[in-house]
Amino acid sequence: PIGNKLRLVWGVRFESFDQLVGSVQKSDPRHVNTLVKDFLPGLNLTYRLNTKTNFRFAASQTVIRPEFRELSPFAFYDFELGAQVVGNRTAQRTKVSNFDLRYELYPRAGELITVGAYFKHFDKPIEYYFNRTGPGTNTFNILNTKNATAFGGELEFRKKLDFVNALKNFTLSGNMSYIYSRVKDTTGTVDRPLQGQSPYLINFGIQYDIEKIGFSSTLLFNQIGRRILFVGNEAISDIWEAPRPLLDLQLSKKIFGKKGEVKLNISDIINRKANFYHDLDDNKKYSSSSKDVLAITRNYGTNYTITFAYSIK
Repeated sequence: PIGNKLRLVWGVRFESFDQLVGSVQKSDPRHVNTLVKDFLPGLNLTYRLNTKTNFRFAASQTVIRPEFRELSPFAFYDFELGAQVVGNRTAQRTKVSNFDLRYELYPRAGELITVGAYFKHFDKPIEYYFNRTGPGTNTFNILNTKNATAFGGELEFRKKLDFVNALKNFTLSGNMSYIYSRVKDTTGTVDRPLQGQSPYLINFGIQYDIEKIGFSSTLLFNQIGRRILFVGNEAISDIWEAPRPLLDLQLSKKIFGKKGEVKLNISDIINRKANFYHDLDDNKKYSSSSKDVLAITRNYGTNYTITFAYSIK
């Protein structure tokens, strides 16, 4: 505590990461050994306006490390992509600096409203690049770019609807984010979003609970903005993932004196086809009637799962 209204939580973590891929012999060309030491500080500063309202500032550093397969210097065929993926023995870990400023309001138990802004800096982000190596031959390569940044804002809320008697068992929640990201390479000529980063994210959910009989249900909606699936090159344009809505449902019921529980999950109820395309007309959206060319299309289908759990305690 710093006075009556400020609270500071801080610290630093040291990590020594030693990763060996391939042969243990240094003379072997398959030998890939990475040893990286990182000091990762973290800070969280909270200013309490009153018992229901906070201002919060957070800063931290984190790392993203390449997987074994991404470091392995060989090509493997990915049947979903219909292409080969080539690892990169020189791929380096990404270091991320995170900054977050947030206003938090807690009207009552189980409710919240937060408004926040954030900034992230990525040192040597790992990205997947699309590379056409010949007629009918597609390859994806793993490379580090120089750096990238992302900043934006977020609104999050959770509100009980019991101010209307007919809706007393319902709770509405959601969060909406706007993200602006940019990547720079060693030449300084690249100006595009970070691979895999959407410009917006929307989540809405409505929950219905009857605690006395042990029943609950949740309906969730999600949609993200279009994002780069794979980075292109001078000859081939980027492959973009078109937005599509997702709707999921979960039903849960306690049984056997609340020691048992049965859950039914239905995911991707809308079942919209996923389209990954080259945006040749550069209008920032996919249309089958335009010049856009489909690179990959997927129909994931609606999935149903039933689970049963029983506690012996």
